[in-house]
Amino acid sequence: MQSARIKDRIKELLQRINFIEADMDIQRQILAAVPSGNQKEMEAVIRNIAALKQQIHGLRLDIKNTDEAEYNRIIAIEEAAGTFRRISRDKRFVHVNTLNETGACYITMIDGTRLDCLVAAKEENGNWTVLTLDGETREYPGGLIK
Repeated sequence: MQSARIKDRIKELLQRINFIEADMDIQRQILAAVPSGNQKEMEAVIRNIAALKQQIHGLRLDIKNTDEAEYNRIIAIEEAAGTFRRISRDKRFVHVNTLNETGACYITMIDGTRLDCLVAAKEENGNWTVLTLDGETREYPGGLIK
């Protein structure tokens, strides 16, 4: 089955990207810990970070070449996650549910409509901020949610 192979390939590429991003975070921590007078070590760490970024760029191109629609969906979700983070800076959430934590993430509207999501966060005032599976960040007044 061709589509299963494509999904497996994309999953493998995303896992590799995640590992490289984790390595990049470690390199950033190392860079922050390098004494400011140790220019050579700082430059070496910066070169490592740049090489890791290039690897990620290459893997993203592999995803795009494998399945451009999936690539576009991933990019949309990443952009929405950035929007979600920006919106969330000034909010105080009392409840946050993610798809990763429970395997199910959704809100139910008062009319019974269920909205599946990647993240659903409830504010102190009862309003909700949601990152949808389609890569949209939406805000809902608490009165619309069960």
